[in-house]
Amino acid sequence: MGYVVKIDDRGRIKLPKNYSSMSSIIILDLGNFFIGIPIPKDPILFSSNVIKSERDTIKLRNDAEINMKREIEENADRH
Repeated sequence: MGYVVKIDDRGRIKLPKNYSSMSSIIILDLGNFFIGIPIPKDPILFSSNVIKSERDTIKLRNDAEINMKREIEENADRH
């Protein structure tokens, strides 16, 4: 969906209300135009509704820590 917004005399734009729940917006400058990518205030909570997994967050975090420790030990053994 696209929006037309006004630019004030200080170069500011007012975004539509549905962006008020976002904490920041990444601006990609593409020369003649730009693209805004909204960043949620809590990206992890937001992504939990997008990414579905049968394993809970705690189990996934523990698995990631175990894998990270294993990789660190393997790299230390090589050097």
